[in-house]
Amino acid sequence: MVRDIRPEVTRCHQRPVEEFTPIGYETAKPGEDFLKIGVGSLRKAADAPYRFSTTYETINPGKWHVEKKGKDAIEFTHELTDAAGYSYRYRKTVKLLPGKPTLVLEHSLTNTGSKPIETTVYDHNFFVIDNQPTSPDFSVTFPFQLQTKGTPRGMGTLFETRTNQITYLRELAKGETTHCYLTGFGDTMKDYDIRIENQKTGAGVRITCDRPIVQLAYWSMPAAVCPEPYIQLKAEPGKEFTWKIQYDYYTKQ
Repeated sequence: MVRDIRPEVTRCHQRPVEEFTPIGYETAKPGEDFLKIGVGSLRKAADAPYRFSTTYETINPGKWHVEKKGKDAIEFTHELTDAAGYSYRYRKTVKLLPGKPTLVLEHSLTNTGSKPIETTVYDHNFFVIDNQPTSPDFSVTFPFQLQTKGTPRGMGTLFETRTNQITYLRELAKGETTHCYLTGFGDTMKDYDIRIENQKTGAGVRITCDRPIVQLAYWSMPAAVCPEPYIQLKAEPGKEFTWKIQYDYYTKQ
């Protein structure tokens, strides 16, 4: 949880939980292993689609190391060797910028094995502002015109898209959720620029990244709004892939 980041912006709560898409699950047979970066190698139990909420047996968890980097930063390192045929060193640094209401997540993945690593990764972005319920007071704004695909859950009854913005039609009740996949973004990082604001309290956050969006999911519940941008990760053997996500917290004048 990110809380009370700076005295001037003390009202945004966030859980910057990130998840990597599994590697090798589709081609693995039941009883064989697949890779989940940040978790390790896992065993496929049955001939069924992968689900992130399913528990899979851990075969090789790798090694985690946590190091404090000054009073405003911490670094997490996950090293994995020969897990489902892959090896890597993954680093994630969580830090606050001096004198600014800004949180930065810096990442690097170095492929230390002989097989290329290619997957996607996204941040869940569980945002709560001033403990306000998800309602018409919230808006989520993107730098491109929004389109939806598939069958959005709650579209037209709980929320709607208005040009480049998601707005709510009423306050979400207990147990209600929305979910959709959004399109309209381009292939440059300028479209990874999302603003979440609460009009009642005037608090907001801007989310940016130095990599382009390749998929965009959106989910919400009564207590949180969650834009989930995916980026593409690819590292050839011996190569490093880096990316950075930045959260700028502010109050509207």
